[in-house]
Amino acid sequence: MKTRNFSLLVLTVSCQLAFASENTVKGLEKRQVKWGVYEMLTRRYSWEDRLDQAIHDFGANPEFVLFFRDLNRTRTFPTERVQNAHARGMTPVISLEISRWGRGGDTGYLEEVAKGEFDDFFRQWAKDAKSCGLPVILRFGFEMNGDWFPWGEQPKTFIRAWRRSFNIFKEVGCENVQWMFSPNVLWDKRTEKKDLYNYYPGTAYVDLIGLDGYNFGDHHDKWHTWQSYEEVFERSIKACMKFNKPVYLSEIGCADDQRKPAWIKDFLEKVSNDERIEGFIYFNHYNPRKREPNWRVDSD
Repeated sequence: MKTRNFSLLVLTVSCQLAFASENTVKGLEKRQVKWGVYEMLTRRYSWEDRLDQAIHDFGANPEFVLFFRDLNRTRTFPTERVQNAHARGMTPVISLEISRWGRGGDTGYLEEVAKGEFDDFFRQWAKDAKSCGLPVILRFGFEMNGDWFPWGEQPKTFIRAWRRSFNIFKEVGCENVQWMFSPNVLWDKRTEKKDLYNYYPGTAYVDLIGLDGYNFGDHHDKWHTWQSYEEVFERSIKACMKFNKPVYLSEIGCADDQRKPAWIKDFLEKVSNDERIEGFIYFNHYNPRKREPNWRVDSD
């Protein structure tokens, strides 16, 4: 797909930049939609330089930057990263995995969190976040209704772990962290373990809703086929209206295909005119080692 400039252009549209090219959608009134990108946090390169590169590539300033952390007792709250993101006008969205990277083959730490064995970890994070004072969004145990993470498909334990951790932040007086309930989009039949309702911690324990969903295309595996934006998200967006909370598309991406530019353009137009959606974070990343599609908007 040799359409780098076009792809970047249509993504920029959602940021409320004026169309100044032949790709303008005439007469389309767009409301302001918040947007962001994923930027992997790694020691292999400067994360801050990558943020600056993202601003340059998109020709606009993302309002959010998403990155991942694991539940490692030695890993402190990323104060410096939060400060550097805000210095660039971005609110950090921290996706906290309820397991430790590199352990492999285990069941994660969900039960331990629910029992209080990580209270000290969350208390220190809450204190450091409060001391930092800058707005942060925390995605605790995202995609919990799937079977691909060790904390997945355990609705009762998930709710106990979420509420316990949430309460620690409140006890510390940390009010600058918003908690985002972030399930995977619904797919296939709504079983007890797949249905996002069974994992919801409750209105008093959630600030924001985030949906993770991808168009994996026709060539990823035998279980996925090309899907439109609406086929990926619409059923789940309708389901989330029950929560009466701001709804974001916390992870969204489209696999490589000659139809990708049209898919992105369609998604941007629909989101820009959908009052139910507050914003989105595009998963602008490609890691061939994980054997996942190339989600980047400038993919070839």
